Amino acid sequence: MNSINIPQLGALTKAVNDVTAATVELHRRQEVLQGSIDHVAATQDRTRNELHELRAVFDEYARRDELRHNLQVAHTEIVEVRQKLDTEYGHFREVRRLATGTLQALDVGIVSHGTMRGLSEELMLLTPGYWLAPALVALAAWIRDDPDLAGKALAEAVRRDNDKASLFFALVLRRHQRDAATARWVRQYIARQDPSRLSREFVVVLDAVSTGALGVQAKPLVLDQLSEWYDRLCADRAVVDRQVERWTRMLDGLRTPIGPRYQVLPSISPTWPQLKDLYEGATVHGRAEELFRGIFTGPVPPPGDLHQRVDAILDGLVTNFDAEEAPLRHKEARLQSIIDADGDKTAAAKAMAQADPVHEQTTDFLTVLSNSALYAAESGASPGTQRFAIALAKGWIVEGAGRLEAANVAAEPKAVALSLEGWTAQVDGRTSEQALVAGLAAHVDAETERAVRAVRFAGPMLGAAVGAGVLTFIALLAALGGGVGFAVLCLVGALVLGGWSAWEARALPARRDEIRRQGERRRAAAVGRLRGGIAELVDLRGEWQRELAGAARFREYMERLDGAAFVAQAPDQRRGA
Repeated sequence: MNSINIPQLGALTKAVNDVTAATVELHRRQEVLQGSIDHVAATQDRTRNELHELRAVFDEYARRDELRHNLQVAHTEIVEVRQKLDTEYGHFREVRRLATGTLQALDVGIVSHGTMRGLSEELMLLTPGYWLAPALVALAAWIRDDPDLAGKALAEAVRRDNDKASLFFALVLRRHQRDAATARWVRQYIARQDPSRLSREFVVVLDAVSTGALGVQAKPLVLDQLSEWYDRLCADRAVVDRQVERWTRMLDGLRTPIGPRYQVLPSISPTWPQLKDLYEGATVHGRAEELFRGIFTGPVPPPGDLHQRVDAILDGLVTNFDAEEAPLRHKEARLQSIIDADGDKTAAAKAMAQADPVHEQTTDFLTVLSNSALYAAESGASPGTQRFAIALAKGWIVEGAGRLEAANVAAEPKAVALSLEGWTAQVDGRTSEQALVAGLAAHVDAETERAVRAVRFAGPMLGAAVGAGVLTFIALLAALGGGVGFAVLCLVGALVLGGWSAWEARALPARRDEIRRQGERRRAAAVGRLRGGIAELVDLRGEWQRELAGAARFREYMERLDGAAFVAQAPDQRRGA
């Protein structure tokens, strides 16, 4: 066997040391590279989150800017519309003011007949085509006992707008307790009406009924006609369905948001959007009962005497805008809805769509009732008329609420899905909390054990150990063949690989213990979230059932309303007349 060459051995030793150092440096660089990759990934995630936040901030800014722009445009345009209304129809306002003034002047007798005649005839010249001007001329002529002029002016007023003129003269005559003449005008008005195409001023008739402004002869005539129209239109299911649908949309708009009190369940249940919608849909019944009780709570004090009652109705008749003004009034209402919605055109369009029947020039009798109940101020209905209309519409309201209740019950999910830590489950009436907790804990423990089993003597460690064995075998062969230097080099390499493999193998138990500790913490946190989510689900179900129980209470309350109870008696009539 050749003697060992000391210089060669030193060179080989240095080479082995260099290889070892290079291996260590490579391992260090790998760690640095992995750290850099982790840092880049974390930076990328942070940058992505910041971009999402920036996008959300930008979208919110753009949205606010759009709303601000819409609001400014609406304010500008509504001023222009109102100026145009004032320019084109402002003279109508003068005639309307004169109507009530003339009647009040007649009461106190301090305005001369010549003054009333002069004003009414002047406005007749200034408002060609407007029905109220000749009506006032006729009224002034009647006051000063000029039957020829009164007859001519009356005929002209009827020619221009038969319906409004008929109501006007009926109310004026009723104001002076000319009940027979009032009944003739009312009969003429009613005979001309098509219950499927009533004009906007028909709400005046409802006001006269509800406030007791009709005379002994006119009141039963009107009530009988309204009853006949109501029964006839209610026999048409399509007509009724339109009203039920309106009330259904109105009631559904009373939803109460669920608020932020539920935190865990939304994060672990894919079914949360359905649960949220289910709860909010059930809140409409309690809100509706609260709303209607507010409308019907307390008396609606009518004006003290007949003159005041009739004057209030006459104000509604003469101040209600005419067909010529309708396009501009509708545009004004649309712009006002944008202003009310703080520039949100979508919300404004939705509100306008719901109120569209109020702005139509002709509607059926059932729609008139719904308009008076839903939009009393916009349709010109008094609080008493609103109560009267709601009582007549109670069947549609109850049916609409019933549809919402049935849809809400049908939408209840058969099972609630849960998903966390890669574990999924379905919760139904047969599922116990213990079973869910056990299933989640078993899932986390199984994943932990898989992670523990993955930490074993394999991969680079096994490769290094195998490499050490191979190098040892090669060193043995080299030594037997006389290659001592090469054998030493192989032995040094085997020592390095074997030492590194042994070092890494010694750390395996500690790594397994750490994984188990992390698994226990993960299991405890997951079980805590699961229990919190289950508790919130129980609370939500309880709240939903309590809100849904309000449907029966609301139905009972509405069914007790009686339309006849909201028909007031006139001051000059005996109770029951």
